[in-house]
Amino acid sequence: MTRLAFIRFGWAAIVVLGILAVGACSSDPPGPTAAQAEATLKADIDWLVKSTHAKDVTVTDGGGEDIPCGEGKAKRTYGVAGVDTSSVDEPVIIFNMLTGGLGKRGYKVVSVDWEKPSNESIKNESRIRITVDSSRKKHFELSGETQCLRASL
Repeated sequence: MTRLAFIRFGWAAIVVLGILAVGACSSDPPGPTAAQAEATLKADIDWLVKSTHAKDVTVTDGGGEDIPCGEGKAKRTYGVAGVDTSSVDEPVIIFNMLTGGLGKRGYKVVSVDWEKPSNESIKNESRIRITVDSSRKKHFELSGETQCLRASL
């Protein structure tokens, strides 16, 4: 290797390492803050309620506050309850309709209790978990929470 080629290679390596070091030190940790994840949580639940035959929808957990869950970290919550006005009377059908709607928003079911019926679904990229419960005839509850994330500023 000639001296000129060595100098060029050496400078290129220094520049690349410098860029990597600056990028690693100056960027925020990956993923949303608790408030950003909560905004997605609320949008997804509100969209689901609007896309169903629901009435008497009430907010059971308005969220909006950081709940400490670790050093400098927090989680947020949000929940609604309502009455389904479709001609369907079976809780499992309402349950399936709500679960399918969450699937359209990118959620994956992680656990199911067919006796209630209820389930938990997660949206990994947004770091959200939503529970669907339709154990009472014509009634449903949707409750969600974010993972323990960077606290909101």
